[in-house]
Amino acid sequence: MYFFSEEERKYLLKKLIPKAREKGIAEDLRGWNWHSTELSPPHDIFLPVWEVSDRYCETGRDCYLRHVQKVSVPASEEMVTGRIYHQVMAELYPTAKRLIYSEGIGICTDLPQILMQRLPEAVIEAEEQLSKVKCMSEASRDVSGNLKKLWSFEVSRIVSSVYSYLGKYRYLSDDSLINHALPFVVEHKLDGQYLGLSSNLSADAINMGGMLICDLKTGPKRDFHRLSATGYALVYESLYEVPINIGCTVYLSFPKNHPTPHIERDFFIISDEIRQWFIEERDSKQDLIFYERDPGRCQNSGSCRYSEYCG
Repeated sequence: MYFFSEEERKYLLKKLIPKAREKGIAEDLRGWNWHSTELSPPHDIFLPVWEVSDRYCETGRDCYLRHVQKVSVPASEEMVTGRIYHQVMAELYPTAKRLIYSEGIGICTDLPQILMQRLPEAVIEAEEQLSKVKCMSEASRDVSGNLKKLWSFEVSRIVSSVYSYLGKYRYLSDDSLINHALPFVVEHKLDGQYLGLSSNLSADAINMGGMLICDLKTGPKRDFHRLSATGYALVYESLYEVPINIGCTVYLSFPKNHPTPHIERDFFIISDEIRQWFIEERDSKQDLIFYERDPGRCQNSGSCRYSEYCG
């Protein structure tokens, strides 16, 4: 899911990256200025990026119920299936890297077969997680089949990338091969405390070649989804003082009677406006918790996990 097509690479190189340089980012909104600007959090409350960027509850009352009223509800069916797809991707890429590091480049001849042999383990683990969901819909019952499609598809992308670099360079170390063919780190751990965020954040993927943050979503496209990659970009800048200008939201879906997953990518400039939006959401939710202020229920609470507490 984190391999870009040739068209996408051209779009990034010829349009989006030059546009980001031309537009520029205000220095006050770079993560490394967390100590002296509005990026500094108003309270010593540390929230995960997903909670700051979550706008499914328009008023933020779900945040109030979790932190102030201490209401705990089980994960929804959609959350469980989304978590499974995240876990699978977090396992597959490091597995391929470990094989090359431990066995050397020679293992690449059998890499497709070896990676496919790991699929049953992923399916069994997914089925165990789904068994805890009380009432599964038809979509959830398709998860095992979708996992097979996703695993097979990503194995083919990994092998294709590895083979293309092996075919191009005659003398290539295993470390160089991995950095060329698999230039991203999945579930990259980040400490967001400088920005009032959790100390144990996990960015879905960071493309180290282009310094680009990717965030995986499995539901319908929403405008606030861009806030997630923005939050991780700010944290990365605060830790390493390296500018991150481009974000990418990756949408994963499984069309009926289609042999592969469908992947749509939303590339965007992490602009002043979206950085400001993320900070405003963080401040609003920290204030809500600190002052124990009930923001009231939202108008569209039909599928909300907390709907029974919003009567």
